Amino acid sequence: MALVAVMLGFTSCNDDTDPVFQSPTKFVLNTPALASQYYELTPEGSIVLTCTQPDYGFTASTTYGVQVSLSEGGEIYEITPEVPTEASIRIKASDLAMGICRLRGIEKKEDWVEEPARPVYIRATAQIGPHGNSYIESNWIKLDQVKEYFAVPEPGFIYLVGSPEGWSGPTEDKKDHYADWRLFEKADAIGSKVYYAVFDMPAGPSFRFYTALTGWDADSYGSQTDDAPIDYTLTDGSWEGKLVKGKGSFSFPGFTGGEMTLIVDIKNNKVTVAEGNQM
Repeated sequence: MALVAVMLGFTSCNDDTDPVFQSPTKFVLNTPALASQYYELTPEGSIVLTCTQPDYGFTASTTYGVQVSLSEGGEIYEITPEVPTEASIRIKASDLAMGICRLRGIEKKEDWVEEPARPVYIRATAQIGPHGNSYIESNWIKLDQVKEYFAVPEPGFIYLVGSPEGWSGPTEDKKDHYADWRLFEKADAIGSKVYYAVFDMPAGPSFRFYTALTGWDADSYGSQTDDAPIDYTLTDGSWEGKLVKGKGSFSFPGFTGGEMTLIVDIKNNKVTVAEGNQM
């Protein structure tokens, strides 16, 4: 009986000291000392915020997030910190700039109008894993003067240079000319380095691709290194082959003219050509 009593004593002691979760009611995001100063956001910059851990009743592994608004309680934009599990919350300045652009309704470069530094409101969120009843939002803090830049990612593009456009020459002064001879990444695949276009081609076209308008040599991609074309044939209306860093052109002497779909995968060194509009 004495042994049972001792065992019960240990059980009681453990029950008293086990951490007990409580739904949080207090979570404070600290106002930075320089909150009233001018912040000019840059692509390489970052902003560090500090907070208290929510009052869960014990120290817990917590995942933090950030919400941004242009007015306290207004429309918000969510940002994931660089290390979401750290209470010292570091966010990329580029993410904050993109959030401001989105909140301003800016979707593309043509929408961008530069404006003076503006107040930006920020609050933090916290949650333990997937447990919804652990979610809590902090107070809002205000950064008085934040100067954003155009940070909305846009699809990348490359240029077709060759007989269809007259071999005009891939130089910066021909930028307007080559605007109609670009292949673009898909909007949902920005950064993929896979480019698409449908061009109205003359008969027997010969062409290669340029990643920038820096002259004939530096940024050319084609069929081979040497500056000489290689002839290809569309089989059942299509062809797929290798892309190399070089000035060899892709030539299709059997093509009779009309729409041609081009897919250029620079990351995987591959080109796909097809008759008609396959987009």
